[in-house]
Amino acid sequence: MARQERTKDQDKDAKKQQSQAAQANQPEDEAKLPAEQGAGERTHDRPMFLPRVDIYETETGLVVAADLPGVKPAGLEVTLEKRVLSIYGRVDEEVPEGYSLVYREYEVGDFERQFTLSGDFNIDGIEANLKDGMLHLAIPRAPEPEAKRIEVRTSS
Repeated sequence: MARQERTKDQDKDAKKQQSQAAQANQPEDEAKLPAEQGAGERTHDRPMFLPRVDIYETETGLVVAADLPGVKPAGLEVTLEKRVLSIYGRVDEEVPEGYSLVYREYEVGDFERQFTLSGDFNIDGIEANLKDGMLHLAIPRAPEPEAKRIEVRTSS
């Protein structure tokens, strides 16, 4: 039994040495490549929260209500691209002038949420309203295309 354990330890050491040798033979610029833009998960420099969201369907489209406490209109970004609705809200950390923070129970961070919408929507008709930390979006449906008669020709 003890002899088998030594063999396993020796195998681990050999694999570790092989890995180190492979890294040493690899050129330094190939060892670590920068991440491609738009690929993979984004990192953030401060806490990120998922806002609470309610989505209602109406006869004319969708209504989205998102809770974004502390977000001001200048720090809000709403986009709809390729049927993906993105909501991003940046919260400015405010400490009253002349004071320094001693203890904090409320963590300040930003908000981000994305939804994939089914169906076609009128991007130009979207209305957004931010009041008291509540974002209301009205997203109208795109009008149905009208029926079109297609002329059939014969080849002669």
